[in-house]
Amino acid sequence: MTTYADVVAAVLAEAGVEYIFGVPGSLSSVELIEAARKRDIRYVLCSNESSAAVMAGVYAIMRNRPGVVSTGVGPGAVAAVHGVASCHLERAPILVLTDRYGDTEFRRLPRQRLDHDQLYKPITKGTFKLATDSAAVTMQRAIDLAMSGRPGPVHVDLPYDVMLAEPPESDFAASNGSRRYVASAGLDHPGLRAAAEAIDAAQRPAVIVGLQVNRAGSGAEKAFVEFAEKLGAPVFGAVSAKGTLPEQHPLSVGTFRGAPAERALLDQSDLIVLVGYDVVELFAPGVWNYPQPVVMLDEVPHLDGMIRPQIEVVAGLEDSLKALTQIVPAASKWNKEDIEAYKQQRARALHPKGEGLMPGAVIRLARERLEDNGIMTVDAGSHKVLATDIWETRRPRGYLSSSGLGTMAVALPAAIAAKIVEPETQVVCLTGDGGFLMRAGDLETAVREGTPIVVVVFNDRYLNLIKIQQDRRGFQREGTAFADIDLSAVARGFGFEALRVDSEAALDTALEQAFASGRPWLIEAMINPEGYV
Repeated sequence: MTTYADVVAAVLAEAGVEYIFGVPGSLSSVELIEAARKRDIRYVLCSNESSAAVMAGVYAIMRNRPGVVSTGVGPGAVAAVHGVASCHLERAPILVLTDRYGDTEFRRLPRQRLDHDQLYKPITKGTFKLATDSAAVTMQRAIDLAMSGRPGPVHVDLPYDVMLAEPPESDFAASNGSRRYVASAGLDHPGLRAAAEAIDAAQRPAVIVGLQVNRAGSGAEKAFVEFAEKLGAPVFGAVSAKGTLPEQHPLSVGTFRGAPAERALLDQSDLIVLVGYDVVELFAPGVWNYPQPVVMLDEVPHLDGMIRPQIEVVAGLEDSLKALTQIVPAASKWNKEDIEAYKQQRARALHPKGEGLMPGAVIRLARERLEDNGIMTVDAGSHKVLATDIWETRRPRGYLSSSGLGTMAVALPAAIAAKIVEPETQVVCLTGDGGFLMRAGDLETAVREGTPIVVVVFNDRYLNLIKIQQDRRGFQREGTAFADIDLSAVARGFGFEALRVDSEAALDTALEQAFASGRPWLIEAMINPEGYV
């Protein structure tokens, strides 16, 4: 019998969805799995719902199409919140499909009954409930909302009685070949003309590229590179946009996160050009402390009030960048020696001095062994702060993390999803001991899914960022130390190849072996716990 689960799956298939990531419940999930299977959409069982949401978000970012996470009722929906919140602030367009009791059971059965709408309202762009009179329309609305403007999660409750009901043939939304055309910004656009004039008047413009360029697709990414090369100004990448201009490019000067060290170059500029920049990418203290005039290009208006652009152009980024490239002048006033000196200063952390295995050395060796087109994922923690600044991302969407939420426990599921999306691409996951312990169960997912990722655990037996704050305040170290667990032995129990290393030479050998093996690997790097200070 055909059911409304088939209607849901048909809309997902029409949107190009290839995977559903989740932990199924015993109600609507069962119907969804079967309906999706019939349309060649594979259900990827995850170790927990939060990891499933992260994996759906990475799929969405890499594919520029909706990712899908599926959970059971109540506890399953709650367990996904962490991952959905990360997707919300990472601007990842996912559908959160939650099981729900049918209306009769929902009214009379208090057990596991939670208001999913209220649960997800703060961390999604919208929340819907499937109904028999509008199932296909609801699903399509959810997809359109997730993908439009600033992308993000959308929640859809799937009542069990609806998913079991038999729909008339007319309820299937047959493809009508419809296309949406958004007005483009051409050479005669007054905003682009004003932007070009402001850039022409500047002596030393600097560019900061943000995540919306990636979310707009590969066409926008290519258009940005052409714009940057025509302008010839130094380019900073916001954390989630690292690699949009590959960071080995002569014009790339690395990461922008609002850190004091970046002012060494930014203070020399007399105009800042923001392209697809989202203020969620600005780190502490969360204020815009740059007096230069700002030209802002984006696909959504800036409404936060944090930045007051002199000129703001809101239009499709690919078209805006292509048009601006034709009329913008070259920024010839920059001294190449100043740019190179700034880059060399930032790179010094790759060659740290100290006893034992230093975190900066781990990052350097992982970068040297990973192919140029490889993907790196990283968890929050001291190692991420360092990697954000010094990891050279050599491709668009080659650096995946939780920048907006800034959370631990995303790097491992993100690496698995990246490998599923690009099975021929090398993927390395950099995680701390704390983040790894939160998501160790994902190792089983990696083995079962046949994803030969390389996981490097920075094991200093501390929650290091917290420990550093305690030390600076003169407090006793409390609540920050882990036991001496053999994490490599844990990984072997899941089916990973694994080694514990404590020197640069041993780490380099292990990385070479891991990338060449075609097997999932975990390398436990026993780093100097004082190496971040």
